[in-house]
Amino acid sequence: MNDTRITEVFSSIQGEGIFVGEPQVFVRLAKCNLDCDFCDTPKKGGRQYSDFELIELITSLAASNAASVVAVTGGEPLLYPDFLRRLLPQLKKRNFKIYLETNGTLPGNLKKILDHVDVVAMDMKLPGAQKGKRSFWTEHRDFLGLAKEKKAFVKIVVTVNTTPEEIKKAAAIINDIDPRIPLVLQAVTPGRRIKKKAPLKKLLEFQRLAKVVLDDVRIIPQVHRLIGAR
Repeated sequence: MNDTRITEVFSSIQGEGIFVGEPQVFVRLAKCNLDCDFCDTPKKGGRQYSDFELIELITSLAASNAASVVAVTGGEPLLYPDFLRRLLPQLKKRNFKIYLETNGTLPGNLKKILDHVDVVAMDMKLPGAQKGKRSFWTEHRDFLGLAKEKKAFVKIVVTVNTTPEEIKKAAAIINDIDPRIPLVLQAVTPGRRIKKKAPLKKLLEFQRLAKVVLDDVRIIPQVHRLIGAR
């Protein structure tokens, strides 16, 4: 019996990053090990599924929008490596590709499931957006060093508190791993704790700074929010 709690399973389009617009089935797991100012997902609640029940639901939802990709997201899905190590091979046997959305702070857990993942969408969590202003530079470096074996990209949510120094540090880490890894700058969407979005001028400045050392730096908003998708 699977005791992992899942808050949502639904079909939609991918609204963030370099695969924007792609139909996917989303499996959102409960709980996270961080507390970002801009978090817009529930950390509690959810329900339990048996493996069979979950796979049947995913398969049904995939048929509804011709999706061939399952996005495993959260919360932080890598809090459940044993669950993922059991579930993902079963999905791969059904010809699904696996898209992992993660905060990039648990490299040891990524190593346990990386063989079953096709795409790693890794957030870099900057100190200015964290309660307690903690940094995760070491964890992010180690994580990206593993993720580069797959199709990987990095996303940074830019707020009014994001600094040029943080962007330079993030870009330097990506460059050390592989300068061809895409970096997506995503303006924060105002919500419960965030009242203001970062101005375009700031995003363009940060794009310019990052492109000094990186090949591919894009500004991409949360497209699903813009079009009213889930």
